[in-house]
Amino acid sequence: MITFIKEKYRRLSPARKIALTFLLVILSGAVLLWLPISNKDGGFFPFLDALFTATSATCVTGLFTSPIATQFNLFGQIVMMLLIQIGGLGLMTLMALFVLAMKNKLSMKEKLAMQEMLNKNNIFDMRTFLVDILRYTLFFEGLGVVILAIRLMPEFGIWQGFFHALFLSVSAFCNAGFDLFGADSLIGYRGDLTLNFVIMTLIVLGGIGFAVWFDVRDKLHDLFHRRISLRKALRTLSTHTKAVLLMTAILIFGGALVFFLLEYPNPLTFQNYSGLDMGLASLFQSVTLRTAGFATMDLSTTTVATKFLMMILMFIGGSPGGTAGGIKTTTFFVLCAFIYTMLKGQEHVKAFHRLIPRETIIRASNVMVINLITLFVGIFLLCVSDGALGFVNLAFEAVSAMATVGLTLGITTSLSAIGKVIIILLMYAGRIGIATLLLSLIKMKRVDDRPIAYPNGNILIG
Repeated sequence: MITFIKEKYRRLSPARKIALTFLLVILSGAVLLWLPISNKDGGFFPFLDALFTATSATCVTGLFTSPIATQFNLFGQIVMMLLIQIGGLGLMTLMALFVLAMKNKLSMKEKLAMQEMLNKNNIFDMRTFLVDILRYTLFFEGLGVVILAIRLMPEFGIWQGFFHALFLSVSAFCNAGFDLFGADSLIGYRGDLTLNFVIMTLIVLGGIGFAVWFDVRDKLHDLFHRRISLRKALRTLSTHTKAVLLMTAILIFGGALVFFLLEYPNPLTFQNYSGLDMGLASLFQSVTLRTAGFATMDLSTTTVATKFLMMILMFIGGSPGGTAGGIKTTTFFVLCAFIYTMLKGQEHVKAFHRLIPRETIIRASNVMVINLITLFVGIFLLCVSDGALGFVNLAFEAVSAMATVGLTLGITTSLSAIGKVIIILLMYAGRIGIATLLLSLIKMKRVDDRPIAYPNGNILIG
């Protein structure tokens, strides 16, 4: 029986392997969180809520129906942390590392699955790349643990302060948005410079993507050894890295500025905030909207314009090949470059003195359209099942779920059973990618590669 299952799994397409591995982790986590061994009250956690929480953790979202700190005991919190780490790196990444550590080789299908999961579109050294991912992940998370532990130990004691720091560091780097401070998240630390900047740094490092790390690392190495000048180092960064860094900077600092300008006149948002706290809160919210899910303020008090801004930033999300969700910064960048080219009447789409291939533009357009359609369907279904909670609140919840952000306007615990199922599906689809999910559900048929010429069909546009 086991041999039969292994053989069936081996024959699955890369897209189906990704979808199935995440589903298996979610179900396993849901069962563990459901059992009395994970809960502080010693009873069973309602299974739908356990499934919701496990999906949110594995999909590194951050939404919950019951605060982690009050619902789960130490064992349950460790389960949550493992789900977040597996969800951030991906079970297939960890499985591949295990296979390589045992000195076995990955099959071609497994390599294709890993390429799909890591957003790599070319052949690369799988072993070195995966080991580097694990090594840098442990380094960044470990450094975060040390700094946060120094800050939290005086407040919570040695053991509890260390565990808070460990959980928070893993959650921040994986862009999960879970913490052990209760339902108020990080509101009590809104003016804490150390905690705010460590978490923001971890969020950005986890969200910019593994490929960007290694590209910047290589250029810094050459620059340090004086093999190249600073100007050449910047010029020889890959087009992908330049696009990610540019869009990340624009969205973070531009988002923080607009957030501040919109909320400064609002007495409900920045009530009792000092000038430093207002600036820090605006910057933190702009960073965490990039799929992290932490909050240092009550977002339900913000204006409608700010809520709409937050939905836009959540929808764009982080960058490919990392722990973030959303349509990704590079997708948005390519579409902006394409629109700019059309407005100028130019034929070729260019960025940083490089041509953007037609296939990349088509893929970016597909990602945008498919995600928008999925989001609209999700919002519509939520309006049918939980319309009394308000359209803006439901739209915000849907965007937050699909972009795996985890921020909420306070309605998650009020969702109906159907509403929770809809959010679960949006989180799952958002984490593995809508295109990956569709490919895993659709049985591809072999087609004839010979070109077929059809007569033109004219359609009026606009």
